[in-house]
Amino acid sequence: MKIISGKIIFASLIFLLIMSFVINNLLNNDDFLREKDKYKRNPETQDKIIGVEIRQQNKQGDKFLIIADTLEEIESKEKKVILENSLTTIDQKGILTKISAGNAIITNDYSDFIFSKKVKITKKTRKFTLTTQTLTGTFKKGNYHTNDSVYIVSGNTVIEGKGLQIKKNGEYIKIKGKAKLKMLLLEKNAN
Repeated sequence: MKIISGKIIFASLIFLLIMSFVINNLLNNDDFLREKDKYKRNPETQDKIIGVEIRQQNKQGDKFLIIADTLEEIESKEKKVILENSLTTIDQKGILTKISAGNAIITNDYSDFIFSKKVKITKKTRKFTLTTQTLTGTFKKGNYHTNDSVYIVSGNTVIEGKGLQIKKNGEYIKIKGKAKLKMLLLEKNAN
């Protein structure tokens, strides 16, 4: 029988020690990757961002400022952004439009929208206000519609109706059902 020398035993222990460090390190890295995967965003585990302020500018030079209580991004073909209690301000060559909604879903790189829960659109320079429950449309073309009751103030005109279709940011407005039209007289004309 051969006797094992001290050098071989020492070298074997060093080899085992190094291998244990390598194996332990690999196992820890595997656990680290598993922990990292746990926080990847997917439709089942979405994270909401609280207190949001987004500034965007499109190719036409229109500026968007979106302020919301919460924001949730859903990665899909449409690139959905869901906002709660949002206020959107659009600056189109100096004409400001403000849109408030309880819920807002914006898709296709901020070009399409679905607003719901007390929607209000205001254009002060044009003395225009639209109030309804839901509104669906596209920012790019300026087309939007709703089947809900609408209340519109435009200058000295008030329109109440059921259902609405607007094209080209108000160049064409159609109330779908019966509507009431009120013309408010100015004080100097009333005398």
